[in-house]
Amino acid sequence: MTTGDLVALGAVKNWLGVTTDDDDALLAALISQISRGIYNYINRSFVLPADVTEAYDGSGRDQLLLRNWPIGAVYSVVVDGKAIPPAPMMVANVHPMHGYVLEQSDDAPPGAMQQLFLRGPHVFRKGRQNVVVSYRAGYEIVGEAQAIPLSASFTIDALAPYGGCAADTGVIYAGGAAMSAVSNAPARGQYSVSGGVYTFAAADAGAAVALSYGYIPADLEQCALEWVADRYKYKDRIGMTSKSLGGQETVAYQNKATPDFVARSLMNFCRIIAN
Repeated sequence: MTTGDLVALGAVKNWLGVTTDDDDALLAALISQISRGIYNYINRSFVLPADVTEAYDGSGRDQLLLRNWPIGAVYSVVVDGKAIPPAPMMVANVHPMHGYVLEQSDDAPPGAMQQLFLRGPHVFRKGRQNVVVSYRAGYEIVGEAQAIPLSASFTIDALAPYGGCAADTGVIYAGGAAMSAVSNAPARGQYSVSGGVYTFAAADAGAAVALSYGYIPADLEQCALEWVADRYKYKDRIGMTSKSLGGQETVAYQNKATPDFVARSLMNFCRIIAN
């Protein structure tokens, strides 16, 4: 898949029942075009895990809705040049500590935007671009527990419960030591990955590992797939709204910029702020 694409060429061909390579270039171009269209529609620039640093206008309140989600980690919060510390989780009978708190994701997979709250005397003081937040956002499975098989071919399939594995973000041994990614033929302490299948060395057989990877939510991928298929079929009926079949029946076509079924599904992924 090209960087930024929301669906793989093979998945589109399977959906369409295309068995030749004749239109691969056309379909690949449509996938990239429709993927960009979806990003524009949902007002987001990425969905796979990425580290971002963003500036916001301070509102004078103690809450801030972050632009990207789901959020895996907040690295720093700065207001008027002053670093705000993270506030520890609240414990019974202990006075809450001052600092920032991240709103937890609402469900699995996470669907709603998340807020950053400030405790104590801190507020996001009014100003232009005076609040700077660094954080990690994107759809990501972190620390999926697996075990390397004891026999060849020493491969593990990512479980991918919410959507296909689209970006490897690391593998560690159960004890915490990081493994190194290689393109092929991994040795001890190394792995390679392709299409959500992780391959390890025979020397690591039986080892407990934890996989981390980014994924494209299954319903978002399906939106891209069906929109691409719709546009691909449109090339054979450009401008047509209906077609008579031998005078016996008439087939009507919907010619919309965004298919209704896609638009409804994409609403759950839309960013609702521009700050």
